[in-house]
Amino acid sequence: MTAVIGPIADRDRRTLSDIIAEQIYAAVQAGTLAPGEQLPIETELARQLGVGRTSLREAIQKLRAMGVIEVRKGLGTFIVDSSRIDPVHSFAQWAAENKFEVTELIETRLAVETTAAGLACERATETDLARLREANNSHRNAVGVDDLVKYDEEFHGALVSASHNSLLTRMYSMLVPSLREFRRLSLAIPASASRSSKSHEEIIDAIEARDPIRSRNETVKHLWTLYGAVAGALAESPAASHPTKTADRRVWLPR
Repeated sequence: MTAVIGPIADRDRRTLSDIIAEQIYAAVQAGTLAPGEQLPIETELARQLGVGRTSLREAIQKLRAMGVIEVRKGLGTFIVDSSRIDPVHSFAQWAAENKFEVTELIETRLAVETTAAGLACERATETDLARLREANNSHRNAVGVDDLVKYDEEFHGALVSASHNSLLTRMYSMLVPSLREFRRLSLAIPASASRSSKSHEEIIDAIEARDPIRSRNETVKHLWTLYGAVAGALAESPAASHPTKTADRRVWLPR
């Protein structure tokens, strides 16, 4: 069978099974693995990825829990039609598995972006403002989760870049890979996606007005509104088992 997924890149702080699951999930989102397509047998897939079978099995279990793949007894493992995947359930599974990392991600993102928003009021050029507006216009007109993720990344990257602080920019770039999965799952929830463009507009207006207090406040409000929408969706989802009411889940959502 022709290889559809390349070997796993160098490790980072995530577990190998997390990296495998994310790579397979990315292939599904990109259409490299189509709905209904059968995955190679375990030994062949492990060879393609350059990983051990134990780590691969753990990754397959994560993807099954997210509803991305299904195992048909006696037939094999197949890609599920994306229209059948419940984004809230997927988010609940991902957040539960990464709750401590998500806590740090949220705290660091808040620190970096609110600082950048304040500095942007003093340092943003007309070119910076044009980039912010262009990214937000694209975000507003985005079709599908992939476009939302792409243009959300562009907007927030432009926001941090407008601070003209190279260290903040480097710190933010380190967050982008983890934020990408967070964005993909959270922006699939309609209540989250629909509010983002308006919040972005408020941030831009504050920067144009050169009002650092307002720009920082709008950035904090934007991020907390996003996470609040996610928390609400999780609380209403039977799959989530009331995540916002348990001690284990409470740590990763800001209050």
